[in-house]
Amino acid sequence: YIADILFRIKILQYKGQAFEDFFVFVMTKAEPNFQPVKAYGNIGDRKNDGFVSQTGIYYQVYAPRDVNKEKTVGDAVKKLETDFKGLYDKWNNICAIKKFYFVVNDRYEGLPAPIIQKALELKSNPLYSEIEIETFTAKDLQGKFDMLDENDMQEIVGFIPDVSDCIIEYDALNEVVRYLLNAELPISTGEKLVVPDFVQKITFNNLSEEIEANLTVGSYQEGLLNQYFNENPGIKDILQKKFRALYEKACEIIEDEQENASDCRCYYILENSVPKRTMSMLTCVWVLMAYYFSTCDIFEEPR
Repeated sequence: YIADILFRIKILQYKGQAFEDFFVFVMTKAEPNFQPVKAYGNIGDRKNDGFVSQTGIYYQVYAPRDVNKEKTVGDAVKKLETDFKGLYDKWNNICAIKKFYFVVNDRYEGLPAPIIQKALELKSNPLYSEIEIETFTAKDLQGKFDMLDENDMQEIVGFIPDVSDCIIEYDALNEVVRYLLNAELPISTGEKLVVPDFVQKITFNNLSEEIEANLTVGSYQEGLLNQYFNENPGIKDILQKKFRALYEKACEIIEDEQENASDCRCYYILENSVPKRTMSMLTCVWVLMAYYFSTCDIFEEPR
């Protein structure tokens, strides 16, 4: 479950070349014979971002900022047609095309009708009657990811250990705090709200049992955290603004309509609060998140 949440966060963040690189990384794990095609000089990749020569399956990637904008839809339709025709001209005689996937990072929102219609139109062309032409979206890439074994999944999204038996370490906490103090984040405009009931707030924000468990365990170490704050005056208020800014950024990237939006936002904050993903540092961040969760600096106050 956590691996799927972390995968979804990457899909929602990545655009352009970053998404193409991520797509290639996943496909090289999912398809042992997948061959990425790197752009070369003035000729580029010749309309081919990757293929499996043994099966004749080709992929071309498109990752705009917002696939639903009118201009972007028009660009996507044009790219689908020109890229496929370019691929056919440059590759079909070398390695026959059996299937072509137009890969789009749709952020799990679905593709606009004109893109799907263009794929169907190309498929109906007698010249390409022997070729399957399909679209390939975020959910399809996640389907490839879900078929991987645990080790490959961890290489792609990283390992999040269970922190239920961990104790906060001062050295790790110092390193996490230094990292957050130096993090460049927009200034948060959010006001500190009324402190709510912890469990009620978990329920109100639709957080999963896994996150509830980690936040609850983190809250048990509030005494040690308060001792740290007393020894380092001013840190608590600075971190409050940092965590609030991280939460606001998470809300920008992960909209309410996204599946498991609250869990995705929680792990987005976690991912962007650790300099290194070690057990001790992740434990520190869960403790900090539990503290600022309880004071309503991150996530919404029950109403």
